[in-house]
Amino acid sequence: MGKGKELSTEELHFLGIKVVYKDMVDKGYKVLNVRKELDVNPQILATKDGKRYFVVVRTDRFPEMGLMLPHIAAEVMKHGHKHQAICYFASVGIANANGQTDEEMAKPEKDGEYYINYKGLELFPGY
Repeated sequence: MGKGKELSTEELHFLGIKVVYKDMVDKGYKVLNVRKELDVNPQILATKDGKRYFVVVRTDRFPEMGLMLPHIAAEVMKHGHKHQAICYFASVGIANANGQTDEEMAKPEKDGEYYINYKGLELFPGY
């Protein structure tokens, strides 16, 4: 395994956002705004076919996936209803592709190679 510097929590979060952003653009969404701060929700505001979308992105290290906390979901849904937006959640898991063990894979490095676990946008419950 390389001896690069491990991604910080903020860098990992932003890498997850970039994965989701690219997927959305590839699927025809027009991304209006991206917020990379950990404490700001939603991270991505987009439109498609005349509809508005709010996307919450959570990213974690291998073997975990990003988790949506119930109070965040409630907050974003309330904001989404107010703005007539459809709310999505995007869970991303990132592994160090050069890791030989689970412990090494759980430490993605800056400018490294990654395995990405992302299954697409998930509609918030209640929509």
